[in-house]
Amino acid sequence: MRREISKTEETGNKPEIFVLKPYNHKQLADFYGVCWLTFQRWVKKNEDQIGKKTGHFYSINQVLIIFKIFGMPKRFRVSLAEVEEMFKAA
Repeated sequence: MRREISKTEETGNKPEIFVLKPYNHKQLADFYGVCWLTFQRWVKKNEDQIGKKTGHFYSINQVLIIFKIFGMPKRFRVSLAEVEEMFKAA
């Protein structure tokens, strides 16, 4: 299930829309601007809060927890409160 937020940020010529959906390690690492190994170390330190991913993806709930722990990636001009509100609305 995808949940989309209407705020966009101009990055070059194309607007970027934040979509709350399951993401894999690489995608989340890209959001934070770090390599996937660094991101994996961050997650390992907080695995008791985040939990293990199912297959290759973190669930929407896990993505929300990751955003709460590490903060919202700067490339998205969206607050965590807006993301949580979007999650509750669906």
